[in-house]
Amino acid sequence: MRELVDLWGDLRTCSRTHRYVRGGVLAGAALWVLAYIAAGGGNPWAWGGGIFIGVLAVIQPHTIAPGLFLGFGVASWWATVDGPWHWALLPAALGLVLLHTCAALCASVPAQAPIPESVLSRWLARLGLVSAVTVLVWGVAGALSTRTGGEGAEALGAWPGIAGLAVLATGLVVYLRWRTNPT
Repeated sequence: MRELVDLWGDLRTCSRTHRYVRGGVLAGAALWVLAYIAAGGGNPWAWGGGIFIGVLAVIQPHTIAPGLFLGFGVASWWATVDGPWHWALLPAALGLVLLHTCAALCASVPAQAPIPESVLSRWLARLGLVSAVTVLVWGVAGALSTRTGGEGAEALGAWPGIAGLAVLATGLVVYLRWRTNPT
């Protein structure tokens, strides 16, 4: 019971910037749920579960709650939305990115401490970069899923995912090498 009181105290006494960032966690969860509904996935129980886990992520951004929301979101979408690609994938993915980024930022700074403007701008730039890559990947996935002819999207199998992960891993290695030797 003491843990709940501590969580309520953290939420009640957190700084204004922390409240804004926690609002970003809630906005990300709401965006995902609305995209999930628009894609025809789930039912009211699943939608309510998404909102419930999103609120848990707002209250406890430093625990497993944001990861639980990400797992719930991906598994629910995969299990209940028809087709390999849907236009609502973009707002759903951006909602997950927003929730994850804001929860990570909340967990990295004590609740009562104001988040420095330099840290906010750095995280906002990272959020913009990841969002731009997300839009690019969404567009490529859409183009691949509408491909017709002898080899449809089903014939491609896992290759687009493997290629995307290879590009992502290569980009991460290049970035890390650049960060350690910025000449």
